[in-house]
Amino acid sequence: MVIFQRYTWWVAAMVGLAVLLTAASQVGVLSPFQGVFLTVTSPFERLLSGTFRPVASLLSGAGDTSSLQEENNRLRLQVETLQVQNVTLQQAADRVKDLEEALKLTEGRPDEVRVAANIVHRDASPFTDVVVIDRGTSSGVKVGQVVISAQGTLMGTVTKATPGQAFVRLISDSKSKIASEDLQTKASGVIQGTANRGIAFELAQAEVKVGDNIVTSALTGRFPAGIPIGKVTEVTGTPQDLFRTVKVESLVRLATATTVLVITSFVPQDVGAAP
Repeated sequence: MVIFQRYTWWVAAMVGLAVLLTAASQVGVLSPFQGVFLTVTSPFERLLSGTFRPVASLLSGAGDTSSLQEENNRLRLQVETLQVQNVTLQQAADRVKDLEEALKLTEGRPDEVRVAANIVHRDASPFTDVVVIDRGTSSGVKVGQVVISAQGTLMGTVTKATPGQAFVRLISDSKSKIASEDLQTKASGVIQGTANRGIAFELAQAEVKVGDNIVTSALTGRFPAGIPIGKVTEVTGTPQDLFRTVKVESLVRLATATTVLVITSFVPQDVGAAP
């Protein structure tokens, strides 16, 4: 009973104090004390504000960081798309250039019929250099026909043909042998594929010099005469040496060519005979 009475008096005293302070505040009696309180607590307010302001900034910037990441990802996708489009356009431009060169070559020799084809597969090893093109018998391509680059350099011969495709043995294949001659000295020889897909001018018994042009010979009937093959890059030995070495570099990059022309109007006379 005594405790209850004390509690009642304490509550009444607090309520009375609150009413008194409210009234005093309304009439301005507490204004000097408020100024003192604010002066005393302002350093603590600045300290707390400086401590928690970075945290608040970090939390408020979390949403901005997420937006920046999304924008960065979107820009990366756009850059990738543009790069792919650029590659596609470059490939198309290269294809158009090759076809334009092929058209000029055809116009220069109207008596020959050529079929343009794309290289779709390569079989390359130290001793093998064969490509597959996307034209076959349905386009007039036959075994033994001569294949040249879009600029007119000899690339090889057709060894197998199906209605939609054909296999071409390049001149750098170790099984390739082509009757040829030195355009400057008229020395006859054989262009032979070597190891690592190189080219050599063999069996030449006349003078051959570095820089000479090697072209096809019509002696065996397997190639039209005068098709450019390459330039002599190295000569070892003398015309009297039996195993003279003459290295030749093709005028076309055989490993990177993408477009070829098949001379369908030329009929080889003896496909099975060696040069």
